[in-house]
Amino acid sequence: MPELPEVESLTQAVKPVLEGSRLAKATFLRPDLRAPIPIEDFCELLVGQVIESVSRRSKYLLIKSRKGYGIFHLGMTGRILVQSSATPSVPHTHAVFTVAGASGEITYLHFVDPRRFGRIDCASVDDLAKHPLFVDLGPEPLDCRDLGEHLYKLSRGRKTPVKVFIMDAHTVVGVGNIYASESLFRAQIHPRRKAGSVSRANYEKLAATIKDTLSDAIAAGGTTFRDFQTPDGNPGYFAVSLNVYDRADEPCKKCGSAIRLIRQSGRATYFCAFCQK
Repeated sequence: MPELPEVESLTQAVKPVLEGSRLAKATFLRPDLRAPIPIEDFCELLVGQVIESVSRRSKYLLIKSRKGYGIFHLGMTGRILVQSSATPSVPHTHAVFTVAGASGEITYLHFVDPRRFGRIDCASVDDLAKHPLFVDLGPEPLDCRDLGEHLYKLSRGRKTPVKVFIMDAHTVVGVGNIYASESLFRAQIHPRRKAGSVSRANYEKLAATIKDTLSDAIAAGGTTFRDFQTPDGNPGYFAVSLNVYDRADEPCKKCGSAIRLIRQSGRATYFCAFCQK
C-alpha cells in the first residue's frame, strides 16, 4: 500500500500540473471505489474552479479550490497518472480529470485502481477538519518538532508492541508497515517491545529515525514492490535502501545475522534480533 513517502512524492509531482490551473471537467467512470464517490458534491466544490494548492495530510492527497477540497486515497493499488489524452490508456481507470493550465494547455489526470480500495471524496473548506477521515488523526511526523516527547507521553502505560503503536494513525500519521520496520531497525529497538517500556531517550532516537527514514524515502520517490508508480510511470527507488523489510533470512547489513520475520496485527514485521533490543 502506498505510504506517506509515496503520497508525498505524488503530491510534489502533480503540484506543477494543478496549482494555478482550472479543473475544467471531472469524468467518473464508476460511482464508487472503496466507498461511494460523492460525485455531485465533488463537482460542485471543484469543477470549474482554480486549484489554489495541492497538499498531503497523512496518506491523503488534497486538492484545494476556494470552495473546498478534493480528497484522494490510493488504497493498495491506486495510481494517479498524468496523461495527454482523456482516453484511458490502462485498465481500471475509474476517473479522468481535465486540467486547463493558465496558458491554455490541457492535461489529464487519470485515477487508476485495479483493486478499488482507493477513495475519492471531498469536503468544504470549513468542514475538512471535521471530516471523518481526518478528525482523529495524530500529528505529521515530519512537521512535529517534539515527536519524541509526544510518543513518550502517549505511550505511558501502553502494553501494545511499539511497532503497532507507531503505526496507529491516532498516535502519528504516515508511519506505515515498511517505514515502521525500517525506523525501528535504525533506532535499534525491538518491534515486540511494549510501547510503555521504551524510554524517553529511545523515543527521541526513534523520532529521529522516523523522520530520517521518511525523508530518505521521499527523496528516493518512495518504495516500489508491485503497484506504486509516480505519475510519469516511474517506480520509487527506496527499496534498494531497505535494511530489513522484505529481507527475511537475508544477512543483516550491520551484523550479518539473519533477518527475522514475524506477524504483528496481521502485518509482516522484519527485524534483526541481534541489533534490535
